[in-house]
Amino acid sequence: MIATTKRARILAGCLALLAAAPIPATAAKVQQDSARSVKPDAASEMEQEAEIIDSLEKADARHSYPRLTLHGDYRFLYGKGRFHASVPDMRTGTLRRTDQAVFRAERRLRLFSFIETSANTSIRTMLEDKRDSKDESRNKHLTLSRLYLQHENPHTKIEVGRFNYYLMDGSIIDKRIDGLRFRTGDTDRPQGSLTVFVGRTTGEPDEQKDGISVLWKKALGKLDASAVYLDFRQRQDLPASEPRLRTLGLPTGRIGQGFDRQRIASLAAKYHPTSKWQLGLELLQADGRHYADAYRERKGGFVALVQYGELDERKAGSFASWLRYYDQPSASVLYPTMDADTGFFRREGFRGWGARTDYVITPGLVCAVEGFRLENRRESPLLRRMHEYILGTSITAYF
Repeated sequence: MIATTKRARILAGCLALLAAAPIPATAAKVQQDSARSVKPDAASEMEQEAEIIDSLEKADARHSYPRLTLHGDYRFLYGKGRFHASVPDMRTGTLRRTDQAVFRAERRLRLFSFIETSANTSIRTMLEDKRDSKDESRNKHLTLSRLYLQHENPHTKIEVGRFNYYLMDGSIIDKRIDGLRFRTGDTDRPQGSLTVFVGRTTGEPDEQKDGISVLWKKALGKLDASAVYLDFRQRQDLPASEPRLRTLGLPTGRIGQGFDRQRIASLAAKYHPTSKWQLGLELLQADGRHYADAYRERKGGFVALVQYGELDERKAGSFASWLRYYDQPSASVLYPTMDADTGFFRREGFRGWGARTDYVITPGLVCAVEGFRLENRRESPLLRRMHEYILGTSITAYF
């Protein structure tokens, strides 16, 4: 009881000292603000303040455009390939194996500049410079590789100009194109997203293709579904692949190269059992024609995928690895996405394995190792037992 009375006296003395002491300016302001906050018109004052802040933010947003963003990457790639096939000996008629080795040592610089004219609209460009130490004919000095206008909002996305068209799993297309690409919807919506493309591939006039495509995507929980249809046609019909065979009265068949028209349909599904694992299967159906060779191919195929990891270029130690098995007809490939030469197999198609691992050494520096082992899917009388082995590595610095 005595201790309690003593504590009460001490507390009363402290309060008296505080009451007698002068109030600092900051504390006085807080006290005054607190007093104002209980006034009847406090709510209206807060609303006015919020309106002023909102108007200032909007004015700042209007004055922050146009805005320029710059970034780029520099990549060194080294690759080695070994090819062999069996061809008949003209004198003996027996099959004779031929071998060929290919090397690549490429340095690539890409510079991206985005001019944002508003929160949803931007003009995007890419300058690219390529140098190949093993084959100078592949050199490409600094050129404007991409230039397009992009507008995107929660409902639609529109791209007009020269940009890149890329469909990974089926190794269908990875090519710069001039055209229009329009997307509506979103993968999380009940109807999914729908993307339509109309345009032309870049390159020399005798290499360009006019094409259209329709791509649908939908997210279903842990499952991602997609379907795509492409129809591409050479601007100029290709000449006969093997004129010597024509003079001998022999059909070119699968030994020939290329198609004047390719129609490709794909149905794919990817399952994500966890955030790091991914399992995928893509079914392909292709119809290809070469008019001068009087050749038509209508075949199906598939690509299976297993992937692990999540790659983040900003996080050291992050990585991603994938393993794919390809079983594709030649008509299902417009411009291959893989770092392998599918044209080596001519029109015999190909099957085999591909694997790749990307690892972030330090933020902004990524190392990759990639390999392929492929063989021909069908055989022709004059070209058999075709095999291709590719091993490559690259280091990419992002800035």
